[in-house]
Amino acid sequence: MRASRQGLSTLLWGRGAAAVAVAAVALSTAVGSAGLAAAGPGGPGAHGQGKPPAVVGYPAVAPAQPGTTPAPLPKKSGSVKVQRQTLTTSKGRTTLHTTTSGARSLTTDATVQSLAAAVPATSTRRVALRALVLTLDPADYELPTWTSTLDRVGAAYDVVSVRDTDLTPEMLVNADGSGRYNAVLLTNSMMLYQDAGGAFVSALTDAEWNTLWAYERDYAVRQVTLYASYGSWPEDYCMRGGTEGSVGDTAVTASLTSTGKSSFDFLKSGAQIPLVQSYVYRNSLDPACGGSAVLTSGSDVLGSSSVSPDGRERIALSFTSNQYLLQAQLLAFGLFRWASHGLYLGEQRHYLKLDVDDYFNNSDVLNPDFTIQSDPGFSMSGHDAYNVSVQQDNLRTKYPLAKAFEIGMAYNSDGVNLKVKALCSPNGDLSTLDATTKCLRKNFEWINHTLTHPKMNFTDYATSYYEISQNIKNGNIFGLQMEQGVLKTGEYSGLGVYNPDPTNDIDPPTDYGLLASNPNLLKAAKDLGIKYLHGNMSFPSHVPSCFNCSIVHPMEPSLSIVPDWPTNIAYFSSTPDQETQFYNWFYGPGGKFAYWTEPQTYAQVIDHETSQAMTQLATGSMYTHTMHISNLRDYGSGRTLAVDWLDGVMSKYSQYYSVPLLSPSWSTLAATTTDWNSHFGAKDAVSAVYDPALRTVTLTSPTSAALKTTGVRATGYQTYGTSSMSTVRLTAGIPASYPVALLP
Repeated sequence: MRASRQGLSTLLWGRGAAAVAVAAVALSTAVGSAGLAAAGPGGPGAHGQGKPPAVVGYPAVAPAQPGTTPAPLPKKSGSVKVQRQTLTTSKGRTTLHTTTSGARSLTTDATVQSLAAAVPATSTRRVALRALVLTLDPADYELPTWTSTLDRVGAAYDVVSVRDTDLTPEMLVNADGSGRYNAVLLTNSMMLYQDAGGAFVSALTDAEWNTLWAYERDYAVRQVTLYASYGSWPEDYCMRGGTEGSVGDTAVTASLTSTGKSSFDFLKSGAQIPLVQSYVYRNSLDPACGGSAVLTSGSDVLGSSSVSPDGRERIALSFTSNQYLLQAQLLAFGLFRWASHGLYLGEQRHYLKLDVDDYFNNSDVLNPDFTIQSDPGFSMSGHDAYNVSVQQDNLRTKYPLAKAFEIGMAYNSDGVNLKVKALCSPNGDLSTLDATTKCLRKNFEWINHTLTHPKMNFTDYATSYYEISQNIKNGNIFGLQMEQGVLKTGEYSGLGVYNPDPTNDIDPPTDYGLLASNPNLLKAAKDLGIKYLHGNMSFPSHVPSCFNCSIVHPMEPSLSIVPDWPTNIAYFSSTPDQETQFYNWFYGPGGKFAYWTEPQTYAQVIDHETSQAMTQLATGSMYTHTMHISNLRDYGSGRTLAVDWLDGVMSKYSQYYSVPLLSPSWSTLAATTTDWNSHFGAKDAVSAVYDPALRTVTLTSPTSAALKTTGVRATGYQTYGTSSMSTVRLTAGIPASYPVALLP
């Protein structure tokens, strides 16, 4: 017989074998149809109250919120005069030097007045692959957008708070004359603060502005500004004032111009970028100034690209962006990529994986009266299995960027007919599931989810070993293309997160940390050749310290924890009505973790959930999302909750991006996380120097390391869009040089 479920895998932490009565929350559940018309961020009932709930074991329902409100920039007239200076290095000391009229870096009075005549500066001086982030102070509203973007990429960078730190030539140039940075990123264009008398003053003196500009000019380093306004302080970005004001949840839609499409070529050329929760300057462009618009909303200019009179290339946007907004995730990375000419440590790609738990098992069902029914519960049919294969193919065809997508099935093989002959039954019932699965087994990725799905928090060694090994054995006999070395325990059990009352399957678990893991499980996993254990991003102890990394288990270093993204598509929901009932029960008005001010329809639930997933895709997270077999039930016309979610995620991604969604095998994904561990451990100590004369980059690490790079063409490099990417494996203390491919 089939294995009985013992608790839940991701959401609502277990109900036991019998139906559990739950006090129904007074709800008016506006259950929508199966249609997926997006409600949108400003649609009826789409508004939350306060901060989204944060509960161990439960995924977020909405983006986090910054602690402060975006504000306009101060007003200041005038400009900083560009000095006729260049940076020179002698005997290890870098100084600003006044040039002669024949020097390349000389800025004449005529060129100061005419940006239209300016041309980009060039340089043969060597520069490090490192970004300089200039911020007013640590409380600068835009600073987290830059740092979170760079941290996700894995870039090397330094942050300088100009209100507290004098900007000197030595901070920009090494003793050997090479530049310390190949990109300059400003949080805002003005760097003004109020003095004791209430007047706005510049945190950078005129001399410091000129030090920065001399470096950018002499080393041909680009500058980007996350938030600028019209005006000429401290320099002119060619934008002229129009209207300005705050934007709430009703989006202002921005489009890329031809210049913007070139600079942000990883985005879809017709992408409509929603700007929300921002302060926005709607500008015009001065045709006599020589700049080009990069982002517009109708006839309004929201970002400009220009060359300064002395040849410095710049892009500036004219609206705020906090780190949680989709607009920041779409645009901040592109600004950094443009500023660095696409040459930097780290990388950003976009991934979509979905694992479905408990294949061959059964699942609970949410009843209309809020009781949970476990007997007989829900079991997949041969038709459900066949349908999900068909729908997977349909999604690949509908969304060409997702043509590599493949669903992963986390299976429990107890009770499976291992000797059944492969026979697809498009309209089959439960009795045809095994034969249909064998027929379709090559269409999915298969993941060891243990034999009978026990909670493994306190299992002994023999039980742990048997649960893992027998599931592997059965999978091999059945012919499943199983991910070797990967294990996903039921409910992520055995890894330090559980309810202290073993009879309480209702309340969220307690995260005791990885040191509270089951040592018997860890030893059995190690002895069976397991290298990677699934974790859960909603458990704080399972969240790695670096982006796309894994956690080396502190009790068994041969094992690593690679976390999944949970979703709010509940494990006991198989129809839109059930999912909507659950969602409002938990997150609607008066719910367990109330957030939304009005009951949500099914279309809105899918919109919220796919927007959350879209944020994770946009950041470049490679972790898989997770659902359950109930979500694969064909509730009508081939539709399933999982397909609705996938359709929504792929649709949103395809609206914005031109680069493909990747869906690597689990073993490849997990191994890549260990490379990211190495990268983040080494990147700040690595010397990475670009030589424009040779068009090579030389990398030297004090320790042996795997280093992610973009723009570097080492042997076996890969392309992603127009970028070249290499994982370079360095030997301690030995320099290695590689050719590069800069972006325009």
